[in-house]
Amino acid sequence: MGNLEEDVIKILATSTFQKIANNDVIKIAQLNATVSLLIKKGIPFDIEFSPGTRRIATQAILTIYIKPTTQLTFIISFDEGGTGADI
Repeated sequence: MGNLEEDVIKILATSTFQKIANNDVIKIAQLNATVSLLIKKGIPFDIEFSPGTRRIATQAILTIYIKPTTQLTFIISFDEGGTGADI
């Protein structure tokens, strides 16, 4: 395995990525730390942010590029999902 793959594996083992993989709600500071780590290790990525609406929770989509044909995409929620209208 090359250096990039080893770095990606180490990052995926962090508690923040475990929360993302488990579809747990994370804090913005955790996402910022993750982005900083990706930049520090020189791992290419894209991030998209959606501020959310009454119908869709606030979220970010993080795509990490490993090889030209291999990428990992994570949908990260910042809000708990709604359970319906409170009456």
